[in-house]
Amino acid sequence: MPAVDTVPSGALRNLRVIDLTRVWAGPLGTRTLGDFGAEVIKVSDPRIPLSRVGKVNDKLNRNKLNIAIRLDKREGRNILLDLVSIGDVVIENFRPRVVRNLDITYEKLIEANPNLLMCSMPGFGLDGPYSEYPAFGSTAEAMAGINSMIGYVPDRPLQTGLSYADPISGLNLVNVILAFARRRRVTGKGSFIDLALADSPLGTLGEFFVANSATGYMQHPNGNLHSQYSPHGVFKCFGEDKWIAISITSHFQWERLKDEISDIRLDNADYSHISGRKTHEQAIIRIIEEWTSGKDAAELMGRLQAQGIPAAKVSNNLDVLEDAHLNEREYFAYFKTPEEKVEKYDGQAIPGNQRERSKWFSMRNLGEDSSSIVMGYLGYSKDKYVSLLEQEVIS
Repeated sequence: MPAVDTVPSGALRNLRVIDLTRVWAGPLGTRTLGDFGAEVIKVSDPRIPLSRVGKVNDKLNRNKLNIAIRLDKREGRNILLDLVSIGDVVIENFRPRVVRNLDITYEKLIEANPNLLMCSMPGFGLDGPYSEYPAFGSTAEAMAGINSMIGYVPDRPLQTGLSYADPISGLNLVNVILAFARRRRVTGKGSFIDLALADSPLGTLGEFFVANSATGYMQHPNGNLHSQYSPHGVFKCFGEDKWIAISITSHFQWERLKDEISDIRLDNADYSHISGRKTHEQAIIRIIEEWTSGKDAAELMGRLQAQGIPAAKVSNNLDVLEDAHLNEREYFAYFKTPEEKVEKYDGQAIPGNQRERSKWFSMRNLGEDSSSIVMGYLGYSKDKYVSLLEQEVIS
């Protein structure tokens, strides 16, 4: 049974998704499906509150209904199976043994819905020696080798700071669900997808695999410097934690930058070609930063760009929230808190065919939609619903 057309817009408005995911990668992917109109039903554990600390859950769980079910109880599992029978897609990111222990494997779920699409997103896939390891985006990016290439000194790898594997995996989830939903529309058959969290960032490293296998090349941390061009990096500007990025890749750009800085030390003949600038890179960086440190980053960006010099200020979170370009494009989404305070969130980067913005809604409370889903969608009687509440199967 397809999802009811409950929204007036959105390319995915006839897709119903049962969301068993937690943390970041899975919730980001299902949120994106919800932004484009899919009816996403988030299944939560009634024993675990949805924390609003840091607003991470709020950010990732908008446009989702919430039902709280104890999947470790037989009655709770039966509710899930009934949900699966009226759904289109199930997405989970447990460790493989958890799915087996709860008896909610793909083989079991297709007994309730033979045309089901199911995507599992364990840290390291469903098989292999690492399959039962727990994983977060930070550990997955390390296992993928990304951290070995990031940092400021060769012997000190650095994390990305944003758990890179999570958003990459979340976006891959959207891609595979759309692709396999299309396949089901053509063939009439469901599918199972194994999307390992740690595998997703590997797809961004292909050139380094080829270089190493062909020549033995190893990429080492090099900060913001470039292997061929100079000057290339970020330079401190006026104010606390204010920076500008400058990238010089041609003789024309170098001459324009010299004219702007107007410092005779940069007239050194050794600096007239890239190899010389790479040799004396640290000396050039010090001269440039003496100049930039007294300048406003945004004003300097405009000034340098006007001269054909690639430059951009390094924005912090507050800068992004107030960015004129993003605000004019109506990128941000606004939601009211229970205290009627309006909060500003990241929107949806892909324009067009979204759920109508006026129909977006903030994160539901734990079990807020349990009654409407159990009695309305699944057709349980009120007495049965009350009994499930009393048994603490749902909340």
